[in-house]
Amino acid sequence: MVLKIAGEMRATCPEFNENRANLEKYILISLAEKENFDNYWEYLHDPESFFRNYIENRIKIYADERSEKMKTLFKISFDDIKNAILLAIHQSTAIAKDKSSTVSEWLDLFCDHLGSNLIFPREDLISIEHQEIKDYEFLKEAMSEALDPAMKTVEQKYLSMPVEGMVPEIQKMLSEHLCGCWKQCPFCGAICTNTIPNHDGDHSVPFHRPIGTNGWRFYKTEELVIDYCTSLVASDRSFILSDLSTFPYKNYRQAGGEYATWSITPDSSTQPYWKWFVCHFRSNLEEKYQKKFIGRGEIPHSWAKITKQDVLDDLKKQ
Repeated sequence: MVLKIAGEMRATCPEFNENRANLEKYILISLAEKENFDNYWEYLHDPESFFRNYIENRIKIYADERSEKMKTLFKISFDDIKNAILLAIHQSTAIAKDKSSTVSEWLDLFCDHLGSNLIFPREDLISIEHQEIKDYEFLKEAMSEALDPAMKTVEQKYLSMPVEGMVPEIQKMLSEHLCGCWKQCPFCGAICTNTIPNHDGDHSVPFHRPIGTNGWRFYKTEELVIDYCTSLVASDRSFILSDLSTFPYKNYRQAGGEYATWSITPDSSTQPYWKWFVCHFRSNLEEKYQKKFIGRGEIPHSWAKITKQDVLDDLKKQ
C-alpha cells in the first residue's frame, strides 16, 4: 500500500518524478513564495533535514487534497492482494493433486507462489500442516471462503486508519528515492548534486551562491563577501582559514580536507535567485552573522532590481 501511494506521488507530483536536483528547484520556488527566513536558514545550514521535512509536509498536503483517491488506491491494493492469494491457492492445489503432495508440501507451494507478490508468514499456517487432508479441492474451497471475511476485516482496518500513520513510511520511501550526496560546498554551502551517497570522484553543483550567504567575510573586517565561488576561483584573490593559513582561490584544493574534494569550475554566469535572496533578506543575514554587506561586500545596485517574479520565472524555465 505504501509502495503504491509513493509510486502514485512520484507519477503525479512534479517535484518527486525526477531526481533531487529537480526536487530542489521546487523547494527553492516554495521558499521564495513563502518568504520565511527561518525556513531558508534551515535549508542553508541543515539541508538534509529540511528536504525530509519538506517531503513529509508535501505528503500530508497530498493526502488531504486527495483523500478519495487514496481510498481508491487502498481498494485496488486489497483487490490485488486478494486475487494474488486466490491464484496461489488455485495453482498450489493443481500441482499438489498431480503429485499427491502432503499438506506440508502444499503449504510450501502456496508460499512459493505468493513469494513474488507478497510475504506470507509460513508459520501462521502451521496448525493445518500435520492434519490429514486428502481432499485438496475441499482445502481450496475452505481457504478461498475464509479469505473473503479476513480481507474485509483488514480492509476496514486500513480504510479507517488515519493517513498520518503512513506518512513516515511514505516519506522514507520517497527520501530514499530522492537522496544522494549531502556534502556542501565549503565556500557557499551549495549541495552536491550527485545522486549517489558516498560517491567516487569530486563533489560538484551546477549553481553556486554568494559566499556571504554562508557567513564568509573579508579578513579582519565585518564585511560579508558578495562574490560567488565560481568567480572567486577565476580571480587572483586568496582566502584565509581559521588557523591563518592562506591559499589562492584558484588553488583552493591545496587547502586540503573538504576543499580538496570539490570541483568548482570558474564561471562568471550566476543565477538571479541568490542575488534576490541577498537583497530581500539582507538584514536577516546581517543579524545572524553579525556582519554587514558593506565596503567590498556592498550589494550591487543591479541586484536590487531583480524581483521575486524574475527568480520564479527563471527557476520554472529550468
